[in-house]
Amino acid sequence: MSEITVTVSGPVGCGKSAIAGEIEIALRAVGVPVRYADAASSQSEKRMTGADWTGYIDMYQPSVVIVESIVPTSKG
Repeated sequence: MSEITVTVSGPVGCGKSAIAGEIEIALRAVGVPVRYADAASSQSEKRMTGADWTGYIDMYQPSVVIVESIVPTSKG
């Protein structure tokens, strides 16, 4: 199985955690395994919000720019 890294970036308070949470929900809904690189940090955000991201999406009203990047693989 190959692994894809999705990076959600932006300034403090712009809705990064809310967008990351919605990405997690959407991917799990279609059967894609998801893990956070920093599980402890994601758990604290989920506890703070109750994992109810939709209110935060409404509050921050973020827009999303998707960037696709190819990472070269090392050849053995």
